[in-house]
Amino acid sequence: MKKKRVLLIMPPFFYPICPPQGIVSLRSYIEKLGYEVFIRDFNTDPRLFDLQRKYFELGLKLFPHWKFLNIFRNGPRYFARHQLAWFFGRQLGKKYEKLVGLILNFDGKSKCTKGMIKRFDSIVAEAFKLTEAKTAELVGQIKPDIIGCTMLEVTFPMALAILKTAKKNKPKIKALLGGPLTNNEPGQRGMQRILDKCPWIDTIICGEGEILFEYYLKKSFGNKKIIGIDDLKNAKKAASVMDLLVDINKLPESNFEGLEIEKYSMLSFATSRGCPFNCAFCSEGSFWKRFRVKNIEKVLKELSHLSDLYKNNKFYLSESLANPIINVLALGLKNGGAKYKYDTHIRITNDCLNNKTVKLWAESGLVRARIGVESASSRVLKLMNKQITAEQAKKALSNLARNGIYTSTLWIAGFPGETKKNFLESVAFLKKNCQNIYSADIHEYVYSLKSLSLAGNGINCRAKPVYPEELVKALPLQYFEPESSLSARERFRRISLFEKARIKAGIPNSSLISDASRAKDRWIKLGHKLN
Repeated sequence: MKKKRVLLIMPPFFYPICPPQGIVSLRSYIEKLGYEVFIRDFNTDPRLFDLQRKYFELGLKLFPHWKFLNIFRNGPRYFARHQLAWFFGRQLGKKYEKLVGLILNFDGKSKCTKGMIKRFDSIVAEAFKLTEAKTAELVGQIKPDIIGCTMLEVTFPMALAILKTAKKNKPKIKALLGGPLTNNEPGQRGMQRILDKCPWIDTIICGEGEILFEYYLKKSFGNKKIIGIDDLKNAKKAASVMDLLVDINKLPESNFEGLEIEKYSMLSFATSRGCPFNCAFCSEGSFWKRFRVKNIEKVLKELSHLSDLYKNNKFYLSESLANPIINVLALGLKNGGAKYKYDTHIRITNDCLNNKTVKLWAESGLVRARIGVESASSRVLKLMNKQITAEQAKKALSNLARNGIYTSTLWIAGFPGETKKNFLESVAFLKKNCQNIYSADIHEYVYSLKSLSLAGNGINCRAKPVYPEELVKALPLQYFEPESSLSARERFRRISLFEKARIKAGIPNSSLISDASRAKDRWIKLGHKLN
């Protein structure tokens, strides 16, 4: 019997620093079930990413103040909203123009004329044309029976275009969506809206993909179009959904075949799933349900094999946080010769305050620590449920920098309840500690009801729509923000304050190619060693 063929695609626009671990892991798992699985990442096509660059460069030309909005970090979600509006509503005339005008005026200072919108539209149209052409060619070559796309806010519009094109070219193909966006509110109701507006979508998988995909392939869910872990619980008559989560120690090794591996600066690798912490701005914990860590022997064996196979010793650890495994990992790597370089997200904990521990990390090959400082206000840190202080952040940055580890700091503007005075504490911290900050990257607060419910001091978690329903009626996705949220104008005013202070302090921004190229030179001039 002929094997069924599955094609999994990471749509644009998601920055390709390493292979997309989600579809890589799913592919490796499904292959073991006897399916022929192909993976592709459209983000390594320079023609597509050049269009995103052109979009923001046009914005910078029309609205010079975007220079201070960290636009290449904060802009992609609005670029995606414009794509969605264009794909579903460009025939609506003035309503379309009004909606796109609101989308592009995200900061309250960027009012668009009809002529400006047409210029932005031409870039969006070109992106769809290229994506659809790539899809038609792939479907013609591979002839898959099933096609699936990763669903993030920034990839969602192109995922819909890919699946619609696949259906047009092969009507009997089964089209699936899955990924973190399925975890967003309003949940089931939101997913049903997608199905109602997009009849070419056959199924949406909500949650951890491997086992859900396996049982989808086994037709365990009948004709159900929205499937999640609770449906699997019913199908398997399990006592708890926790019993159904994948054992990550039994997952097959990553298989990057089909990806343009030479175009990534690092290989991706995950040592864990989920997050043991509960920050009030992050939905990682609720998506993965339970935190799990791989056995260190399996980790070391797979790192060695992947490095040898793909001739690359640089890894991006793509888990939520590396803290739970980094000490044992660092010891294992050091004892094994420490031949790898790795980059990962680190939470500020007591380990970061211990110079001996941080030195071990550096000696094991930790090159960059992406640190969610988020805020330097004790009040806001408590609201966020961060369980750290600004003083601890200061000491952690000093320890990491002293040992040559790049400290890429991440910040949030406009968390519900944050005052301007609170935010200025972050700006002051940035200036005072600039010598120990390799780069600083600020983004606006992004709403998630499930995470915001963890916030302290009775923050109002109720949501309100960002755009009038009459304008987004044709769209398959609604956009929400908390009722307690600052205005977009104020959020971006704060981002502008931060960016001007960052530039004045000489701190690079890692999301800018021009800044990334000079960051190392600055680090050396500051007297920090390089790992």
